[in-house]
Amino acid sequence: MARKPYARGRASQERILDTALETIGSKGFGATSLADIASQVDMTPAGLLHHFGSKENLFVEVLRRRDDVDRQRLGGPGEDDLPLTLRIARNNVTEPGLIQLYVNLAAAAENTEHPAHEYFRERYALIRHRVTRDIEVRQSLGHFDPNVDAAAIATMLIALSDGLQAQWAIDSKVDLFGTLLTFWNSFTTADTDNSAKPLRTSSS
Repeated sequence: MARKPYARGRASQERILDTALETIGSKGFGATSLADIASQVDMTPAGLLHHFGSKENLFVEVLRRRDDVDRQRLGGPGEDDLPLTLRIARNNVTEPGLIQLYVNLAAAAENTEHPAHEYFRERYALIRHRVTRDIEVRQSLGHFDPNVDAAAIATMLIALSDGLQAQWAIDSKVDLFGTLLTFWNSFTTADTDNSAKPLRTSSS
């Protein structure tokens, strides 16, 4: 039985997003054009945008796709000595183009009319909730300072991560992961040794 048009369209979108994610991650956000992505999926730039409506919508969906991939590959809350936010940061430095994309869209999201505005608003709320719960669980197990406000620390961690990503996009000598780890360890009952290599490479 032939697939429905919707199913075919969704499959094309998934292929575009996976291709864009890989291309931007390895080549860089500024160095990647719509033509680069379109040529790899045998489409014209106009044909590619037909699936998303605009370049901005495409890039927002690329970030959503990255979030999905990160959750699948890096595990969820409580599956590691580190919170998911730090695991993602450790991995992201292997894919500088995706940090550039994130930083650029985060800046543009200040405009309430920009497609990234709702994405970031929802993302921050979700991450704050997840990190807060992660910290609360660690507090209950005696692995995290019980005297701190879990929600406040979660907000600080997210803000620090975003600020470091903006700095790292300009100067890759900034120790993005190491700085986050130092902050995190200042509240744990014992330092976490996570100097190991990133969980995956950009070619994964």
